[in-house]
Amino acid sequence: MVKLSFTAEYAGLLLLLNGLMILVFLYSRKKKKKRVMQFGNYETLKKVAGGSFLRSDDLMLIARVLAVTTLLIGLSSPVIIQEVMGADSDFVLVIDSSSSMFTSDVEPNRFQAAKDVSRNFVGQLGNSSSVGVISYAGGVNEETELTGELSTVRSSIGDISIGDTGGTATGDAVSAGVTMLTGSERPGTVILITDGRNTVGQNLSESADYAQRQNITVNSIGIGGTQNSTQEDFGIVQGNNASRMEFPNLNRDGLSNLSRSTGGESVFVSNRAGLEEAFVQLEKEEAQNDISKWFFLLAGTMIVLETVLRTTDIQVIP
Repeated sequence: MVKLSFTAEYAGLLLLLNGLMILVFLYSRKKKKKRVMQFGNYETLKKVAGGSFLRSDDLMLIARVLAVTTLLIGLSSPVIIQEVMGADSDFVLVIDSSSSMFTSDVEPNRFQAAKDVSRNFVGQLGNSSSVGVISYAGGVNEETELTGELSTVRSSIGDISIGDTGGTATGDAVSAGVTMLTGSERPGTVILITDGRNTVGQNLSESADYAQRQNITVNSIGIGGTQNSTQEDFGIVQGNNASRMEFPNLNRDGLSNLSRSTGGESVFVSNRAGLEEAFVQLEKEEAQNDISKWFFLLAGTMIVLETVLRTTDIQVIP
């Protein structure tokens, strides 16, 4: 979504100046008509001139109104606000590839859905972002180092396969993602997608402490519910409002604490639509583009046009 925003600081002045210009214009036109009628028949002159011999006055008024309007809008800090994905951040995607991720309660299964949505997320990022990819089960695999070649990142995500080591080393994987981001000069965010509890390696508290020390944000997405639950039972549940369903295989408190302690958020989803929305909810930002110079340029153009109309002999009756 794109929208234009500016302050209303000069709204009153805008109305006042434009109102005064219109009043002066109407008064001047009335005086001009009287002056013309002193030297001849106004209606006859109007017919001879084709009924448009005062049209340049209208153009000058329009130019003046536009000049004042655009000038004051330019002074009102106009910006275009556009929602973008992670405009000012680098990311590391940490994707759980343990065997439980092949559960089919999320179509076609949790693992494939996580990969598909991660690829889509990378495709929506601007060219200024760099992304790394880590997969993990009982061990941690660096699929792609931090890079701005986003097409390479998307291909790498598609190539991730099931982990060959038993267990779920979530803490180790998060720490590996944090380490990958420590060399970045931009704000860094780890996006964790998992459906299980941390069972091997360092615990989530240790990885949270490490992320805090490195000033890295961790956003966690817990995925999956129970096989006999319907889609209507679920949805995106977040923070203290996450009370509509249970995730028996997730350490929900641990993931929430991990994210909250690093300035991030945790989201728990049970279907593909919820997973897609989670990325939007967590990573969409508003980018602002100052466009005041364009309004100043338009104001200057209108002033030049008004000067040309006023100083050129284009009026039939001066």
